[in-house]
Amino acid sequence: MRYRILNSILLLLVMQSGLLAQGYYSVRRLDISTSSSDEMAPYIYKNGIIFSSNKKSDIVLVTIDQEGNYMYNLYYAERKGPKNWSGASLFSKDLSTRYNESSACISGDGKTLYYTSSLNARGNIGDKLGDDTLRNGIMVSTWNGNSWQPPREFTYNNEAYNVAYPCLNADETKLYFASDNPEGYGGFDIYYCEYVNNRWSDPVNMGSDINTPENEVFPFILNDNRLYFASRGHSGEGGLDIFYSDFMDGKWQAPVNMPRPFNSRSDDFALVANADMDTGYFVSNRRGSDDIFQFVSTFPAFAECPAQVEEDYCYEFYETGSIDLDTTTLQYEWDLGDGTRIRGLRAEHCYDSAGYYLVQLNVIDTLTGDVYFSEASYDLLIEKYEQPYILAPDTVRVNENVRFDASESNINKFTVENYYWDFGNGEVGNGIQADYSYIQAGLYYVKLGLTGTSEEDPETQQKACANRQIVVIDR
Repeated sequence: MRYRILNSILLLLVMQSGLLAQGYYSVRRLDISTSSSDEMAPYIYKNGIIFSSNKKSDIVLVTIDQEGNYMYNLYYAERKGPKNWSGASLFSKDLSTRYNESSACISGDGKTLYYTSSLNARGNIGDKLGDDTLRNGIMVSTWNGNSWQPPREFTYNNEAYNVAYPCLNADETKLYFASDNPEGYGGFDIYYCEYVNNRWSDPVNMGSDINTPENEVFPFILNDNRLYFASRGHSGEGGLDIFYSDFMDGKWQAPVNMPRPFNSRSDDFALVANADMDTGYFVSNRRGSDDIFQFVSTFPAFAECPAQVEEDYCYEFYETGSIDLDTTTLQYEWDLGDGTRIRGLRAEHCYDSAGYYLVQLNVIDTLTGDVYFSEASYDLLIEKYEQPYILAPDTVRVNENVRFDASESNINKFTVENYYWDFGNGEVGNGIQADYSYIQAGLYYVKLGLTGTSEEDPETQQKACANRQIVVIDR
């Protein structure tokens, strides 16, 4: 007898951020931030961060803008412990000018630096500041093993408008940035270029789902399928807010406003994070000046969660060693062990649940219905697929309460102690059951993560996770 199980495998999903995020993230202002200057645009580099600050520096000649502020330079601070940092030092004296340098990102091999700089940074000392004559562009510098080389301009810089805030995706095939190109939707828009045939393609505007007539700035791409950015144009807490959009089904989804403590009534922007989104940094002026805040997740990270396998327990049965029946009153009949009987040498059947079934192929007398003799008998043990399992409707309506249930999860490798839910829109919860309602229509990928311990290794936390999609429609 041969059989097959019908199921499907879908996609991978990455860790996402937080319901009542203040309950799952701890946030603290870094000591390198000061009230007398602005610190912004953090970028995770080596064992620390590169960031921008307009504090006065005695190392380089500085310029003051029309509002009396010093220009920005790039700095580096190294993390010495959970809460301890080295003093900030100038990232590169070779790249510093008397004008602005900020918003850096570096290629994975550490050899190519992209950053924002004033286009006339090497102009005359009498150049005007604080008006439309001072444009920003993206600069590119390479590391020769000893120092950063003199930068070259990004191909699509333009003295008529700003091109700024570069960010590379994971495999460095796309460069995201913001620009107030007048051909956009208004203010700053987010664009990207693709690296094709050893050159950056023409910039592509990310469209009206992301961009608005207001400013969208500081893009950061996480694991190639989630874009974080700051915006004044999408509905939020106030000022600049941090949003994210997921790339699903070939398009960028409607932006989601990050919950507190990421956003506040002040300006919040420039979020960066590691691949698991369990630690990172953002900028806020909630204390008066632009300061860098570190966030650390207290919610376990579940990376690369496979799609939930939908088990239908469907099988095909047939017997190859059967004999020819020489009478029209005798026929083969499958007794499938759950009360189902199907006549013929082949049978297809879906069981309602896992379990043990005695499957028999009988020859019956069609006149009496009696078993003439038993051709074959098989013990069929159907076991549940080992996975976290999400019980929930496929489709729900906006503002409708949805109960997510993990009680059908089947984990044999460890004893489950905790259940964690990611509702696919930046909000999370815990418990074997979780009630939630969506306020916006769309397609959401819900993730269930389980943690626990095993008898073989009680000191090590074990994890398992799975995801499935929920469609939310308008009322």
